[in-house]
Amino acid sequence: MKNRTIGSVFIVAGTTIGAGMLAMPLAAVGIGFSTMMLLLVGLWLLMSYTALLLVEVYQYNDPHTGLGSIAKRYLGIGGQVITGLALLLLMYALTTAYISGAGELLSATLSSWIGHELSITQGIIIFTVIGGAVVGIGTTSVDMINRLLFTAKVFFLIFMLIVMLPHVESVNLTSMPVAYGLILSAIPVIFTSFGFHGSVPSIVSYMNGDIKKLRIIFITGSAIPLVAYILWQIATLGAIPTNTFMGIMAQQSGLNGLLTAIRDVVATPRVNIAVNLFAALALATSFLGVALGLFDYLADLFKRSNHASGRIQSSLLTFVPPLVCALYFPNFVQALAYAAIALSILALLLPALLVWKVRQAQNGADKYKVKGGKGALGVVFTCGLVVIGIQIAITFGLLPQVG
Repeated sequence: MKNRTIGSVFIVAGTTIGAGMLAMPLAAVGIGFSTMMLLLVGLWLLMSYTALLLVEVYQYNDPHTGLGSIAKRYLGIGGQVITGLALLLLMYALTTAYISGAGELLSATLSSWIGHELSITQGIIIFTVIGGAVVGIGTTSVDMINRLLFTAKVFFLIFMLIVMLPHVESVNLTSMPVAYGLILSAIPVIFTSFGFHGSVPSIVSYMNGDIKKLRIIFITGSAIPLVAYILWQIATLGAIPTNTFMGIMAQQSGLNGLLTAIRDVVATPRVNIAVNLFAALALATSFLGVALGLFDYLADLFKRSNHASGRIQSSLLTFVPPLVCALYFPNFVQALAYAAIALSILALLLPALLVWKVRQAQNGADKYKVKGGKGALGVVFTCGLVVIGIQIAITFGLLPQVG
């Protein structure tokens, strides 16, 4: 694989392996290890399949065309508006969450390094300026920096796995209680953890629409997170006794509860440092992938040029709104809560509808076609409606929220 192909694989994997990975053990506690494995594999197949559907659509369009423009061509102005709103909701919410989380981590880290208290507000601004500059320069800069960050993230993940896997006991995996009411609630958590589709148009443009390479990129790039997720589930759920995990989570929910449980089992400061660094790198790589997709979408939507002045304007459109939200509404979890609805539209409903329309328009043209036919498209569309329904039910308290 050439450099751009490898770099694009890293962008997909780096965007996917983010903060959602740390939430997975919290979701798995209530549904059991076996059920979690089935959901992981099933949702990976679904999400990688819909990425290939978008590749099929793009072969009939200019690879540098934004997803909103493609939606308008096949679904009309209504399709463009819905696609635009979903893209903006998803990517602005995720960018806000990553800026908020990374800014908090950055302020704590810099404060300990320089011996001077740095506020979270300052950390958020510093991270946004640096991250925004990287994205504003272009996809090539994101590619190169993302490779470095992704490599470091993989290193710390491997380190955590090496330290934790010797503590794994099969009884911890097989004795987990299954609360069937939480199975539906866990689906959006896992679903959003495979959500790289906002970056698909940028990668298609970066690869100049090369169908063969794009298939490799999206299958390989999404398979890497699947393997990482499975190993992470085995390490955390297998090393932490269920009673210990449940007891700690009852007192301290969320990510802090997970980190406390890990420290109780693997009593070494190195693991704590590795987890914190991994979390920071996960936020950074996810931020780069999502922000790049948002940048390119806004540049296409507002027809900004690719010259310096145009990229500055696109950068302001991309980063000022989430920066303001991160400064005045710094709720990381709430920002992520709405992502599943938008992602369902973009990654499930939209690809199914677009491919349906494309196949009607092309009338059996001898080009790349994803296997499955109309039945598969119907299943994808139905899955999208189901995930949206689950997230709405969770939002209104009709289903319990995991973690």
